[in-house]
Formats: sequence, C-alpha cells, structure tokens
Amino acid sequence: MSRDERGTNEPARIAGLDTLRFLAAAMVVLSHLGPPPLLAGLERTHRVAWFLSASYGVAWNGPAAVIVFFVISGLCIHWPTLTRRPHWPEYFVRRYIRIGIPLLASIVLSSAVGIPYVGLSASILWSLQCELVYYTLYPLLLALRDRFGWRPLIAGSFALATAVIVLVDPRALPYPAYGWALQWVIGLPCWLLGCLLAERIQERPARTNPRIWAFRLAVWLASAAALALRFHSPIGYPWTLNAFSLLVYAWLLVEIPHLAASRVPVFSERLGLFSYSLYLVHLAAWEVFKKYYHLQLGYLVDWALLMALVLGVSYVFFLVCEDPSQKLARRLAKSLRPKPTAPLPTA
Repeated sequence: MSRDERGTNEPARIAGLDTLRFLAAAMVVLSHLGPPPLLAGLERTHRVAWFLSASYGVAWNGPAAVIVFFVISGLCIHWPTLTRRPHWPEYFVRRYIRIGIPLLASIVLSSAVGIPYVGLSASILWSLQCELVYYTLYPLLLALRDRFGWRPLIAGSFALATAVIVLVDPRALPYPAYGWALQWVIGLPCWLLGCLLAERIQERPARTNPRIWAFRLAVWLASAAALALRFHSPIGYPWTLNAFSLLVYAWLLVEIPHLAASRVPVFSERLGLFSYSLYLVHLAAWEVFKKYYHLQLGYLVDWALLMALVLGVSYVFFLVCEDPSQKLARRLAKSLRPKPTAPLPTA
C-alpha cells in the first residue's frame, strides 16, 4: 500500500477497512439476533429442506467475525507505527479513551434495559477485554518484534495459546471459555497476525484480484465449518477459530489491495464508522424491542423493524458517545505530543 500522497508522514487511510468492520459487526449482530427469516416456517422433513435449513443456519458465525476484528485491530494499531514511532503517553490516552468511554456507556445502557454485566461480558465484552490487554502490551510486543520479528512471536503465541487450551480445558466449545485472565492469550495470535499484515501490505500495490471471490468463499465456508463443529462435534472454537485466523490473514492480504483498487461504496464506509457502536449496543436495542414491540406483522417485517431499531440506536449512540470520545481522545493525545525542538541559532 502506498503512503499518503499529501506529503505528510502519516500513513494513508486504508480504503475499505470501515466496510470490512461493518460486515464483521453485522455478522455478530445477525448471529445474536437472527439472520433474515428467509426460511421461516420451512418443514425440515424432506432432505432438501433439511439441507437448506442446516446450511443457512451455519452461515452466520459471530465468533468468527470477532476473529476478523482481532486481525483488523492488530493491523490498525501497528499501521501508524510504520511511519512514526509512537509517543507512548499519547498512544495510551488515545487508545484507552477511544475504547473506554463508549464501553462504559454501553454497560450503563445495557444495565438500564435489563441486561446484567455477566451476560454482557460473556457475549461481547470479553473481546474488548482482550483488546485492552493487547493495547497495553503493544509497547512490549513492539520491542520484541524489533529483536525477533513478528513471525517468531506469532509462532510462540500460537504455542502458548495451545498450551493454555490443553492444560485448562481442551474440550471447551465457546471461544471465551478461559476467563478474563487467560482469554487474551487465546486470541493473541490472531491480533499479532494483524500486526504482521500491516507490514506486508505496506508496500503492496493496489490491484484487483480475479480470485477475490474464491478467497471470500473460502473464509465463509471455513467459518460455517467451525460453527458446525462447535455445535455438532467435540471440537470447539478455541481450536478451530485460531486456525481460522490464518485464513483470515491470507484473505485480508489479498482483500485490502483489492479494495484499494476498487470503488468501495461510500455508503458502506459510512456504516463502518459506527461499527463499534453497533457491536456495543445491539443487544440493548434488541432488549428494548422484545419489551415494547408487540405487533406481529410477519417474520420478515418484524425482523426488518428490529434491524432498523438496532441501526438507529447504534447511530445515535455513535453521535452521542463514540464520536465525541474519539474527538476528545485526539485532543488530549495532541496535547501530550512532544513539541518540535527549535533549531539552534547559527553563528
């Protein structure tokens, strides 16, 4: 990927990344709230009907979408470092405020509509707890990368994650099965793959790839297979989703240059701007819908109204909370940025 052509030392914005974030957030939402009810009322007595219903059911894998988030997160954190070494006070203030204020606000909102913290933590907050750990460890990880490179670190993190899975609970089915103290270890290889991805795409030219749909189909089929194994076999997400992250890395290595050379819809990029809010508050919006919506207008209409409410609440949350917290983070971080030293006067 090329640098910003405006002559600054800041990295260019990665085209299409907001669209990918929105698609990942939408997959999480649909896995929790339910996909479009296109097969509602279908009798599964016939083999064809059973196959259609089963295939549609495994098409919506929210935990796999979180793995995509992890890889993209590592990419976004490491991307600016490729042009300028972080000033750590500025870095920490910006990271913690951007993620922390909306996170706390979503906990308050969810509690107000009747969602307990324990349920919220098991469904969505576990991934954000991991993110906070990765943000905190990034200076150490960067120092280790300078000495050893990303590949040995990634290999070591996969080995450590596997050791935790084997020693703690090798039969765990959900991905967040190891508690706040160990779950970040399980997801660390996925996040580090994003850091490596940032360096790999840095100088890659923007170009379309005729095989892009093959990559996309492979990612979708792998996510569906992981979901099927999680619910119909003893092989749980801790095993399958870490392997899945390698495929996500290979896909994004092709997808990002492809999107850079394509015309990414402005609409989807704008939707991606509030993908974090969508992730945070979709369960609260769903709770409100269940409590106060008493009409029965048909499967598809009811589902469409639910989705409209979720998007509307998420966008309002973005305007009221997430966007102001981002602006506050930028202002505070800028105030901590070292002032350029004046040149010494010449004789």
